[in-house]
Amino acid sequence: MRTIRLLALIALAACGGGAAGDDDDDGQGDAAATDAATTDAAVTDDATSDDAALTDAPLTDAAVTDAVVTDAPLTDAPLTDAPTGVITGGPCLSGAPGATGYRIRWANGGGTAYPVYEVNGLPDRSRDRAGAYGYQIGFTPQYVDTALAQGGLLLNASSFVDLELTTVGIAQISAARLSIYGRSYNTTASGSFNWQTFEGIGASPTNLVSNVAPYAWYTANMTTEISPGDDGVLIRIKAGPSSGSLAVNRIELCLQAQ
Repeated sequence: MRTIRLLALIALAACGGGAAGDDDDDGQGDAAATDAATTDAAVTDDATSDDAALTDAPLTDAAVTDAVVTDAPLTDAPLTDAPTGVITGGPCLSGAPGATGYRIRWANGGGTAYPVYEVNGLPDRSRDRAGAYGYQIGFTPQYVDTALAQGGLLLNASSFVDLELTTVGIAQISAARLSIYGRSYNTTASGSFNWQTFEGIGASPTNLVSNVAPYAWYTANMTTEISPGDDGVLIRIKAGPSSGSLAVNRIELCLQAQ
């Protein structure tokens, strides 16, 4: 009988020990699971941090937008080169305001002066002729003054210059200036020049043109002697007082027109 009870106690003790061990293992297993979940939560936070960083990254591209804005001034560049008015001959060599409508230079052909057409900035170039003429038969334009300066056409009481142009394509002329480049061809007196058109006559101030080298530009206002929209403009130029004699290297017509 004692033997049976002893065996029963041993069996009961064995069962109780196993149950206690299982409880401890289960507790440790649950804690490990809890830690694993915590580890996963950390991974989730890492992912969240990475996503946040990726979301903020495109903000650094905002500077690219500013770079495009700094290029905006390039659109202003063509405005600098935009033509002013209808006269396309560029700035006047004489320094007169406006643009070059017409300019010729006199060249030396073995002592004979002949015109070289430098600029025609008028809208209509169908009429374009310049020449020196005399009042006597057999007149020959002379090229003089090569010792002291560049030299030019001798314009005196026996000769004149004609410029044949057209102002077709011009609606309004607000200012017109006629200039010569040269000097008075007289050792004792300054000179001047005058002109005549179908619109009227005009003249520079008396003794405007110095008789001293080097050559210089001399300009006079001829606005009232030239009209817009005229297909037969004729400008006749002569030497004036006091000397009545000029050495003319260039002649220029400068216009402010629309």
